[in-house]
Amino acid sequence: MTTRENDMKKVQYSLFDRMRIPDYDTPRGINSGDLIFDGDKCRECGICISICPGGCLITDTVTKMDILSGKASGGKYGIPRVTKTKRGATLCVACFDCGAVCPHGAISIRTHLDPNFYYKRLTQTDTMTMPRQY
Repeated sequence: MTTRENDMKKVQYSLFDRMRIPDYDTPRGINSGDLIFDGDKCRECGICISICPGGCLITDTVTKMDILSGKASGGKYGIPRVTKTKRGATLCVACFDCGAVCPHGAISIRTHLDPNFYYKRLTQTDTMTMPRQY
């Protein structure tokens, strides 16, 4: 058996496991990312809101579309927060793009994205390997 074959271990799922329908927008289906915003360091510039690829950061006064469209221009936008869906999950994937562009270091990650059972059903291995050439 080659190393690649050892890495691609087959996981056995019961009939019940295969029949479950994934529910990705609840904390039971996926633990989404969560961020901490330091109010003392934050200058309320809105850079993090405009750069967020998931569009999950908002304040009490502006959203990402307000900033990108120019509807909200200049001034202080307020301390951002991560919005939650109606079912309790967030759109944050913990990419930390917001923390990378924050000039004041006001953002840190509280919870990383953690796919629960449903995403782990996809073919995953414990170690990363290069794709096979065809």
